[in-house]
Amino acid sequence: MSRVIVVGGGLSGLAAAYWVAEAGLEVSLLEATPRLGGHNQTGRLEGQGLELGHEHFDEDPSTLLGLCRHLGLEPQPRPHRPQVVRWRGRDWVLPPGLNPATGHGLHRLSTLPFSRRTRWRLATERWVPPAARKDEPLDAFFCRRLGPEVWEVLAPYVEAMLGGPAGEASTPEACPALPQLELRGGLVAGSRGLRAQGQWHLAGGMGGLVQALATRLQQKARLLAGQEALAVTHRAGRWAVHLPGGRLEAEAVVVALPAPQAARVFRPSSPQLTTWLNQFPYQHSAKAFLLYRPAQPMEGPVDYYWAKAEGYAGTALRQTPLDSGLVLARVQFAGEVARTADTELSRLAQQDLSRFLQAPTHPLAAWVFRQPFSRPQFAPGHTRRVAALEQALVHAPGLFLTGGYLAGPGLARQIAHCHQVTRRLLNFMALSEPQSD
Repeated sequence: MSRVIVVGGGLSGLAAAYWVAEAGLEVSLLEATPRLGGHNQTGRLEGQGLELGHEHFDEDPSTLLGLCRHLGLEPQPRPHRPQVVRWRGRDWVLPPGLNPATGHGLHRLSTLPFSRRTRWRLATERWVPPAARKDEPLDAFFCRRLGPEVWEVLAPYVEAMLGGPAGEASTPEACPALPQLELRGGLVAGSRGLRAQGQWHLAGGMGGLVQALATRLQQKARLLAGQEALAVTHRAGRWAVHLPGGRLEAEAVVVALPAPQAARVFRPSSPQLTTWLNQFPYQHSAKAFLLYRPAQPMEGPVDYYWAKAEGYAGTALRQTPLDSGLVLARVQFAGEVARTADTELSRLAQQDLSRFLQAPTHPLAAWVFRQPFSRPQFAPGHTRRVAALEQALVHAPGLFLTGGYLAGPGLARQIAHCHQVTRRLLNFMALSEPQSD
């Protein structure tokens, strides 16, 4: 019997198992698919990485940065890549260093060719009073602070970052830094005082982190890929994870799955946990990669984001020139369209690319990667749902949950939450040790 079982072999599950094993405890890791890493996989094409999941991470919280360095990886500062929003048929090049989710670079919005009325609004934004509603939707927050025109330009970029509609996102949950800036003299003035935001990536791709964790765990843990957890139950002070061919028992269990998948494993034993987990909304996502030969050479990689009114099926396009003279285009999809068949997503990506280039495009090759339940959404009431879930866990000693739906947006926050949960687990295990006379 393992002392700890981790259910889910994505980055959160791998990190949790790694920290438990480093503490000297026997741990088993279960992953339903044959491959570890979850959505965070890295492919290669002509030396170019194809990131299927997260492509970079923030410097703060620093847990993930420290983990990478501890594993011997060398994170590099994220290279600058122009960010362009297409709105009303016009390309708006966003200021370098802009991150609307954290407030960085918002003071540089005044350099964009907004109307005179909007420029005046940006100059006087500090006198806009805070909202009376604490759970204000993100679109309403930006419109109130900076005006509708600014929001129309920022919305495609923000919604691509969140993986869902900003009108359904709670500002303090999805972007907690923004309400704090609002109370510090406004977004524009507050952003001037922020230190430069560090963003990092791995030169070999995030798949390198998956491989480094898996390699360490092979020496210290029991890795069971291709083993789906059907249910998690508790009886007589022991936790059991039921598998197609039997079950495993342990003193503690960490469930590192998206909320909808976690809900399914608790359905046979804990209707209350299942009910609360099913209340966390998610969006599906997909990426389609197209390799084509451009009519004219490209100078460098560029990211484009499309306003909904532009009529594209996808939400964003990345174009990366390769040494061979070909271009690798990546079209990103979110929502129900991401659940359609691979052939249809490939067709929609080709249609979007042709429309964007204003010329028929015939890809030499295409790859589609769908990621169901990959983007948790932080809708109003999120804090209440988390509190209710934590209260339910009080009555389940030895059971721990972690994942993006609890941590907040971004891989850095996700891994920091995983580390906090692992520390609570280790404290629980220390307290449950039998005391010698």
